[in-house]
Amino acid sequence: RLARLVQFKKKDREDSTMKLGIYGAGGLGREVLVLAQIIEENQKRWSDIYFIDDVNPGRELKGVPVLDFDTAKKIENIEIVIAVGEPRIRVLLAEKVKSAELTLATLIHPDIRLTACTSIGNGVVLCKNAFLSCDVILGDNVFLQPTSSLGHDVVVGENSIISTFVTLGANCQIRSGTFIGMSASVKEGTIIGDNTIISMGSIVMKNIENDVIALGNPARVMRRNEGNGVFH
Repeated sequence: RLARLVQFKKKDREDSTMKLGIYGAGGLGREVLVLAQIIEENQKRWSDIYFIDDVNPGRELKGVPVLDFDTAKKIENIEIVIAVGEPRIRVLLAEKVKSAELTLATLIHPDIRLTACTSIGNGVVLCKNAFLSCDVILGDNVFLQPTSSLGHDVVVGENSIISTFVTLGANCQIRSGTFIGMSASVKEGTIIGDNTIISMGSIVMKNIENDVIALGNPARVMRRNEGNGVFH
C-alpha cells in the first residue's frame, strides 16, 4: 500500500493543495518519507511530496523528485520538514526555511494521541509510538524518534533530537540543540544544557552543562562539544 503512495498521484488527492518538502535526503529523510506516506494515507494532506537536497539534486529517491532549496521554495503552498539528525544543521536549515517565509511542517504519526495540555512548536516530528505524558512542551523543530518516552512536565528545547528508546523522567528540561542518543535514560527533574550530546545507553542522574558530551552509567562529562556535531 505504501508503494502506491510513493507515486503521489494527484488524482488521489484532488482536494489537497499543500505540498511537502522533506529537507534532507539521507537515512532520516527516507524515514520521514515513510512517516509522511502514512500521514498522507490517513489525512490526504499533500498533493505532492519532494525531497530537498542542496548537494545532490536533480534525481529521484524512492520515486520522489529531489530538488534543491532554491527550486523548492518557489513551489506554491509548500511546507517543509527538517529531516537531518544533526541539531546544529537543523538550526541552519530551519533558519533558511523561515528566511524564505515558508512554514515548518509538523508531522505526527496518526497513532499518537496528545492531551490538550501538550504544547508543540512548529516543525515538530513525532514518530510511531513516541509517548508524551501530560503538560509536555516541545519547542520548534524537535524530532522524537520511535518509542521515545517523555514523562509529565518535560520540556524539550528547539532543534533537539530525542532518539529511539530514550526515557525522560518527569520534569526534565532538555535545552535547545541537544541530542539524546538511543536508549539513554534521564532521571526526573534533570536539566541537560544547550548543544549537549548524551551518548547512547547513558544513564543521566544529575544535571549536565551546556556544550559538552556526556556518557556512561552514571553519565559523566567526557569533553567539550567543540565541533558541535553528533555524526563526525
